[in-house]
Amino acid sequence: MQSNALLPRMWRSTTNNLGLKLASVVAAVAAFYLVQGEEDAQRAVFVDVVALMPSPDASMMLVSGIPDQVKVTLRGSRSRINALSREDFDPVQMNLNDTSRRYYYFDPSAIEVPLGVSVVQVEPSAVPLSWAEVSQRQVPIRVHVTGQPSEGLQVKQPITTVPARVTIHGPTVEVNAIQEVETDAVMLDGLGAGEHLRRIPLQHLTGHVSYLDEFEVQVRLDVTPEIAERSLPRLEVAMVGEGEVVVRPATVDVVLRGPRKALGNVAPEHVVPFVELDAGGGTNSLPVKVRGLPATVTVLRVTPEEVLVRRKR
Repeated sequence: MQSNALLPRMWRSTTNNLGLKLASVVAAVAAFYLVQGEEDAQRAVFVDVVALMPSPDASMMLVSGIPDQVKVTLRGSRSRINALSREDFDPVQMNLNDTSRRYYYFDPSAIEVPLGVSVVQVEPSAVPLSWAEVSQRQVPIRVHVTGQPSEGLQVKQPITTVPARVTIHGPTVEVNAIQEVETDAVMLDGLGAGEHLRRIPLQHLTGHVSYLDEFEVQVRLDVTPEIAERSLPRLEVAMVGEGEVVVRPATVDVVLRGPRKALGNVAPEHVVPFVELDAGGGTNSLPVKVRGLPATVTVLRVTPEEVLVRRKR
């Protein structure tokens, strides 16, 4: 019976002033988190780095690397530093106008942070700096071509550009090592005969060298019929003029030059090597001429160039 009476008394004791007891519990929990939130804590964030380089006309330039970001360790109340994000920080500026500096040291006090937050450390704390003497010079441009124009056509060499040379700028050692620069690829596939103009970027330079002014050039492509050579051996030499003569040698070899298609259409029997007889007598060495060729085909050489002609008595 005593056990049965105890339970109601315990229940009344627990539920008596229940609202006040719950409020006390909530207040205690809130006080706990408030105290925890105001405790000092540390946290690291990564902040972008912006380098302020020397002016382009400076005699020295930086050739060593610099970090894109630095690690900034913060100290402050847990609630405040946990509320911070990377976007809350301005980039850290590296002023590199003084080319005599060999190290750049990050100043923690230069990093702006909210009230109640301090910068404990910046990593790396210092950056080694290497400088090189600067120079500039003009170098020729080589056009990088790929593919082939239409059949029977070729690109006339040399391919010209406007401008023909470009100025490069950078460390003297690297500048002196560059003998020419190249354009991006120029596609020749399908080009027909005639003049073609293209605006083509220059290829990116490696290392610390850059173009001073031009980044693109105008490329002039002159597409012409493909030129080839054709040999016609042992063609008989004809005589032009009066008189009976003896010719030594009686045949010559003729080498022709012209568009490949036109050369293919030349019939050997239509090509006539000849000499023009003079009125004199005796034996003479006379030059060999050639006729019977299309207008676009020329004689590259005749072997031999002259023949001996002796008039018969």
